[in-house]
Amino acid sequence: MAVQYRTGKYLDEIHETSIGTDNVFCEINVKEVQESSRLLVNDICKTFGAESLTDLNPAMMNKNTVVKAQMAEWLFSAIYLLEQCSLPLMSNARVQLENLNEEKIEDQKSIIKLQSDLISQKNEELGLVSKTVETELKTYSSALQQSCSTALSPKNIAAAVQKVAREDDRSKEILVFGVAEEKGECATAKVAKILDHLEEKPKFQQCRRIGQQRDNSVRPIKFSVRSTDIVYQILSKAKRLREVEGYKTVYLSPNRTPEERVARQKLVAELKQKRIGDPNSRYFIRKGEIVQAALEESFHSTG
Repeated sequence: MAVQYRTGKYLDEIHETSIGTDNVFCEINVKEVQESSRLLVNDICKTFGAESLTDLNPAMMNKNTVVKAQMAEWLFSAIYLLEQCSLPLMSNARVQLENLNEEKIEDQKSIIKLQSDLISQKNEELGLVSKTVETELKTYSSALQQSCSTALSPKNIAAAVQKVAREDDRSKEILVFGVAEEKGECATAKVAKILDHLEEKPKFQQCRRIGQQRDNSVRPIKFSVRSTDIVYQILSKAKRLREVEGYKTVYLSPNRTPEERVARQKLVAELKQKRIGDPNSRYFIRKGEIVQAALEESFHSTG
């Protein structure tokens, strides 16, 4: 059913089927009602010589110049717009707001549950590490009980647990060298772009520059991923950056301990010497050792 205004000065018709039947708060419905109301108010104000609705009052409208039929039409139009249009729209808006609030509350509950599960999982992992360390210390303490009476002190156990936890976290971290450092930069965005070139899109966190900032020095970027498998996957593709314009001097490495870095530097120096002394062969580092490619290929072909 539709309502029609015979004067033709207001909106020709407002369909009941377009308001409230699908439980959607439609912007087009609001505009229709606003326009129809505006035309109605303007017509009334013009008839009684008022500039706006706030200037109208009962005394001003009590004129014999306005026919009863016109007043009845205005009254009917106002009641229809209020009862059949404005109130349904307001009701739908209230329902939609309530639904949105309920969805927001459910989302917040889900987030809190995920955070709680993550904390529980981390505590469980630390508990397993602590139990393993304590078991190992008890095994050794039985043989060294007299000479190492302090080995099982709570302080030493806590220190051992923290060391194991740090090593576990370090194994999930990657260092990025050679990325230009800029004022106000977003390290996360730079790492994401590098990973995109490697066709890797893991979730990573704790992305930041490390070390003291010095002139003419570019600090490396450190970030962490969820597992050592992801670290290995990314590092196995790192050499692809040599073929990407603008990233040929960028390289990735695991986050090694100071002792591991010293050993790595010695190994790299030894690798350079071998390449200089035997330029016809290809040498590379694998699992902490220098491997000659030619010998390895020969071994596989005869095996």
